[in-house]
Amino acid sequence: MQPVAKETAFKFIEATPFGDVILMEDESPYGAALATYVFVKYARERGLPVYIDDVLDSLALVKKHLGFLGIDWDFSDVDVIKTGGMEPVGNIVSKIHLDAEPVLYITRHREATRKILQSGKHLNIVLGMERLFAFLETRREFYMFIAYLKEFLGNPNRKSFYIVSKPVLSTLRFNLLPELEEIASTVVEIKIKNGTHVTILKKSLFTDIIGKEFPGVPEEIARW
Repeated sequence: MQPVAKETAFKFIEATPFGDVILMEDESPYGAALATYVFVKYARERGLPVYIDDVLDSLALVKKHLGFLGIDWDFSDVDVIKTGGMEPVGNIVSKIHLDAEPVLYITRHREATRKILQSGKHLNIVLGMERLFAFLETRREFYMFIAYLKEFLGNPNRKSFYIVSKPVLSTLRFNLLPELEEIASTVVEIKIKNGTHVTILKKSLFTDIIGKEFPGVPEEIARW
């Protein structure tokens, strides 16, 4: 099977409408790093601003993993809403402490997002959201956050990719995955098969590609 071409990957991103949520369930060593690299590269080539939700230094980890793959990637032009953590990467426009009550956290995050999106269309990458949900203690808090995520559906200025660690999700007190899969218009799995990163479409607006596998070789993707 031939590795997925840059044009094919970019066509998929392009076809995703603004206002939708794309969920990427990562079970691979470098899936989050490679996906982030591809999304930012796409946005730069299209002249589309990017902002990243970075929970607990997830973006710093992505940058380090890209370094392991030989990709020295600069995020200085990417706006970042940073939740917790100690390692600053990108242009941090808002920092939210994890000791905030859920209602206060949501209020601060909503305002930070509003300020970014008021300037027009953005591609949004969400990293480490499963780590944020690990701090929730009650089912009420859980559904409060789920309701907040649903607020973004249909926003004409936001095309959002949630990249989550499936192994970490399986350890949480509350099962987040079914709720996320219901919210998302597209669900993609990233796995290792025969030593290669493979993306598999589980749910899509384009039914003809559901179940299809698209291999991605890091060395090839790095040359995009």
